[in-house]
Amino acid sequence: GAKTWTRISPDLTRPDAGVPFTLDSAAAAQADRNGKRGVIYTIGPSPLQAATLWVGTDDGLLHLTTNDGGSWQNVTPPAITAWSRLTAVEASHFDPGVAYASVDRHQLQDFEPYIYRTRDFGKSWQKIARGLPAGVYVHTVKEDPIRRGLLFAGTERGAFMSLDDGDNWEPLQLNLPVTSVRDFEIYGNDLIVATHGRGFWVIDDISSLRQVTPAILAADAYLFKPGDAINVLQGGDNGTPLQKDEPQATNPPNGAAIDYYLKANANGRVTIEILGTTGEVLHTFSSEGSAESPVAGGRGGRVGGIPSVSALWRPTPEPFSVSAGMHRVVWLPVAPAPNATGRGGGRGNQAVALTGTFTARLTVAGKTYTQSFTVRPDPRARER
Repeated sequence: GAKTWTRISPDLTRPDAGVPFTLDSAAAAQADRNGKRGVIYTIGPSPLQAATLWVGTDDGLLHLTTNDGGSWQNVTPPAITAWSRLTAVEASHFDPGVAYASVDRHQLQDFEPYIYRTRDFGKSWQKIARGLPAGVYVHTVKEDPIRRGLLFAGTERGAFMSLDDGDNWEPLQLNLPVTSVRDFEIYGNDLIVATHGRGFWVIDDISSLRQVTPAILAADAYLFKPGDAINVLQGGDNGTPLQKDEPQATNPPNGAAIDYYLKANANGRVTIEILGTTGEVLHTFSSEGSAESPVAGGRGGRVGGIPSVSALWRPTPEPFSVSAGMHRVVWLPVAPAPNATGRGGGRGNQAVALTGTFTARLTVAGKTYTQSFTVRPDPRARER
């Protein structure tokens, strides 16, 4: 591929964008072989129509082709002036006429956040920045490919999300450093965040964000439907971990992530039970404490048995929270083997990796909520 190229557009930048007032006379006089024109800064291909392409420049133009470059339309929002940088154009995964554009004007001494939305192929645009902090410009906007209306925005100081197609924004900062967020990538159920100077960050499993509605937030409690999980086989290097002073990123916990919501602090006992196909209780998370699941990562990479590392190296289970807000527990899908032998959890007492369909049951304030979910086997198991 890429042995030959075909030009599909004229120059899509401004022929004369003028001189920004922020430049002094020496800088304003400089010109290169392209004169004083800008550059194409962002390209947004439509995931629905291969011939549809949105192109934004750093001198404030936005163009659209719907015929694979055969012709182009200038669809720049009227509010965008010369040298406004189109930092991102996101074509919708649900409607070919919908797109989102983020604009950065900080080099013009305008630090306000600008995001625009069109629903008619650029014929009209709406500014959608309500809830974004004033004085903090925007680097990127991204649409979730699964839930319509779920958007993510990266600003110079953090991450934000919208549940209503950009009409309102709220912080998605969590433990993310206060830093410049330059891009997002959505891989399966995970949201990957690219920052400037603070590395890559991942929100593991955004299944609950894809389900949140005002009705859910108004309810006393809610159990979100878990996303599919994979029962990951641990490595077979006999458990020698990286030293704690080695630079490394923490992997997500192995197991099924189960998210729940409480409108207010819960009084009394709260539990989440994991049920098997016949209704048997496989594990219980309780506000009064629960037993540990069988240990994964035994000798030779087996599930259960003698742990291959000391307790110092094993992750500490997160407490089961009953405070107001959204929370998560992670169930490790393993169970003790029937008729197990051996003493003290030794080699003869191996646990069994579980796969299939299971049910999570939340009980709080005398009410129960249930959701089914699937645990799939590690695809690498067929290679071993």
